Amino acid sequence: MKTIRVKSPATSANVGPGYDIFALTLENPYDEFELNLNDSGKVDIVIQKNIQNIPTNPMDNSAGLAAIELLKANKLKTGLTIKINKNMSSGGGMGTTGASAAATIFGLNKLLDLKLSDNEMIDYARRGEVASGGSPHADNVAAALLGGFVLVKDYNPIDVLKLELPRIPVVLAAIIKSQRTTRGFITYEIGQDKLKAQMARCSRIIHAIHTKDLVEFGKALSVDYIHEPVRGAAIPGYWETKNRAIEMGAYGCTISGGGSSVIAFCPESKQEKIADFMESQFSSNPSFKKIIQSYTSNKGVQII
Repeated sequence: MKTIRVKSPATSANVGPGYDIFALTLENPYDEFELNLNDSGKVDIVIQKNIQNIPTNPMDNSAGLAAIELLKANKLKTGLTIKINKNMSSGGGMGTTGASAAATIFGLNKLLDLKLSDNEMIDYARRGEVASGGSPHADNVAAALLGGFVLVKDYNPIDVLKLELPRIPVVLAAIIKSQRTTRGFITYEIGQDKLKAQMARCSRIIHAIHTKDLVEFGKALSVDYIHEPVRGAAIPGYWETKNRAIEMGAYGCTISGGGSSVIAFCPESKQEKIADFMESQFSSNPSFKKIIQSYTSNKGVQII
């Protein structure tokens, strides 16, 4: 087999208090990929209708860099062309770079019959994230590969746990962040009391998933002391919108991934109303793209 076509889903990482260790998968949107093996000995990136100015230099593209890392580690000289059809807005907290890296590693594993384990695929895919954020974080790529809710249990070596999620309605306000990454502004110096609360909320989220308690799930993810204070300050109207969405019946609301998108989890009966409200709050922001109504999903990368 020389060619494979796959689709890779949007993900929301840093779920609530789970900075760099929690992520979950969404039913839509998703990007589509075609991987073609060839004899060129190099990796080429082709972006269809590249209106987002996504890098096509493979070293600056998460799909390209992930492929280079895998081929180098396995001493493979094959060439590869990766064609990407973008349906997701880049830089909006939907895990688009993770989706690209995950799709590429999934596809290469199939094409080259490498028989990699899930953790091995995640480890290769996360290296591609260096191209966009400078950090080989595993949360987005793990959720894109595995689906469901993922917990990164360890980084050395990579060890990821997947939990099955109920199908939860989601409203995502897609807002493009004004700078490439805000990681450099985030501190872990949050004090003893907040550290205890952060750990407790992580435990509450895992317990809520096991017990399918969506109310508790929402409450637990709606407070974070590590990345939310930094990223929330960069989103005009974030705190007011978040609090009002919860008052309107959302289970919980938080920042999606590295921002600046905002995600609310809600009962299906409240989804449309909360979507309309969030659009009214964020539509005047010049970086606002659109409101997406979706659901959590237990499916990761899939062959088309």
